[in-house]
Amino acid sequence: MPAPAAAADGVIPAVVPGAAPTPVAPPVPAPPETGRGPSGGRQRGTTRRRIVLGAAATGLGALAATGIAKLAGGSRRAVPSDALVLFGAPDSFGDHTEGIRVATVDVPGWGFGPGQAAYMSTVTSDGTVFTATTPFSDNQAQPTGSGMELAVFEPGPVSFTRLVIPSSTGRTELPRAEPGFRGIGGADVADVAVIGSGPDERVVFVSSVSYFGWDTAVYGQLPALGQIRRPARGRPWRYDPAGSWTTDQLAATAPPAAATTAFPREGSGEPRWSRGPAAISRLPDSGHLVIAQYFGASSLGTAQGALLVVDTAGRVRATWQYPEVRVFGVPVVVSPREVVADPTSRAGDERFVLITDCRTADNKVVSFPVQEFSYAAGAGRRELGTITPRSVPVRAAADGSRMETACFDANGTLYIARTTADGLRAATLAVYPKIGSERGLVSRTPAVDGWPAQSWGVLNPPEYFVAGTDTGGLVRSIVLDPASGAVVLAGLDGVVQLVRPSGRGRDMTFASGRPLDIGLGTLRRPSTRYIGVRRGAVDAHRGVMWLPVNQLVLDAIPWPYPPFKLDQWLMRVDLRALLP
Repeated sequence: MPAPAAAADGVIPAVVPGAAPTPVAPPVPAPPETGRGPSGGRQRGTTRRRIVLGAAATGLGALAATGIAKLAGGSRRAVPSDALVLFGAPDSFGDHTEGIRVATVDVPGWGFGPGQAAYMSTVTSDGTVFTATTPFSDNQAQPTGSGMELAVFEPGPVSFTRLVIPSSTGRTELPRAEPGFRGIGGADVADVAVIGSGPDERVVFVSSVSYFGWDTAVYGQLPALGQIRRPARGRPWRYDPAGSWTTDQLAATAPPAAATTAFPREGSGEPRWSRGPAAISRLPDSGHLVIAQYFGASSLGTAQGALLVVDTAGRVRATWQYPEVRVFGVPVVVSPREVVADPTSRAGDERFVLITDCRTADNKVVSFPVQEFSYAAGAGRRELGTITPRSVPVRAAADGSRMETACFDANGTLYIARTTADGLRAATLAVYPKIGSERGLVSRTPAVDGWPAQSWGVLNPPEYFVAGTDTGGLVRSIVLDPASGAVVLAGLDGVVQLVRPSGRGRDMTFASGRPLDIGLGTLRRPSTRYIGVRRGAVDAHRGVMWLPVNQLVLDAIPWPYPPFKLDQWLMRVDLRALLP
């Protein structure tokens, strides 16, 4: 990339109508690496960790190796009594008496399975917290367990359940056959979301790599899209096999061309390739689920990822292949990582935004953009709908910063947490409000013919940068508290910050709370592993956020290694006590 320009953060730059947009210029790539099929995983050049960290000895691995607990200086807010509570296994908390007021709760029976780390979270109306799982490698293409599971925590009775997902033949341990993989296999759970209400409320989940080379005749297949239900009030939450689908089952619901795009056949005798479902979001009118597919497909001749829409009955409703992208003639590989639906969407024009990881063929990072899309459902169950780009992919500032993660509020205002060019520190929060019927993403940079080569990665500054939101580490979680309207940020360095907006459209102001240290340093000091946070979930009825705290191996041990256990935790943050 070009040398970073002076940061524009804290200033609302003018957008000149009709001015020619400036695309980001990536470096000239080397010849692309050759990827292996899904049974053999993906080469490191095609994984998210490789994209995010690059080839330099920096990033999460270096953070763990050096023992750095804080990435940024500045003041930290004093913790009110009982505002922070950390749940986990007995004797797993380190020393929380050195100036950090964090209560700890021993939970009998707490424990993830071997090789499983806490990942994304969601919370149901009864307050149950579901946590997805990721390998210790922080790379779904490099599993470190041998099964598939989620964590279920019920705060009322303080009860933890390790919910193990069986395969289509009832197996819960699915190791790869070759001895060199040392018993690993199974699958991750990449994202979780709550859909439905009342008796129909349920949790849906996706798996990025739901197959890792075992004998399907014996071990069966794990779901790429699954559901969890509570049979009746007061009964335990259970996996719903009838509401869960493997890649082969999902492909069977689509016309041949759509099935080939969404779930191609990459290897003889293997299940169809899922293409790495990385995130899921419910569209507000149709109730359909939009899914980001991270990987390309060698059988389709593309390294670009894709988008997929399915309904809650497991039927494919739309597919969209990301086109080939060139910036100043240089190819850019685009990997869809996060999808977030706009709650103000209308039927026939359900909006969502996509954040992508981007790199050149030699794994040089290209600034991650955000792009707005529209979904229109088909007229009937057999008619496919359409996914249409409404904006081009855009950057917020010409400083090398990356769009990291996003959320919407009830007015359709889009909040995007950004990362500085080094990939480790937070940049200021970018805010794109809905003005009239559109956000500035579309009104200033609409998608026009030829956009993949002519206007990919253009500069589109937001209406607002929120001052004071750039004092912590890379933001791993941004969530909205519907009760207060506050946006809650949680960073790599264990710092939480609340931002309370007022007004809407062109008349908004923001009250930013001081950064709050949640005490990860006390967990990191006795650990030889990396400890961090992932996406939290807000329980608006109870005024709390639940934040997964995970422990990973990363590169401390050469992969593959036999499955073993590491402590994982869950933090409760009292939002009402922390509102600015």
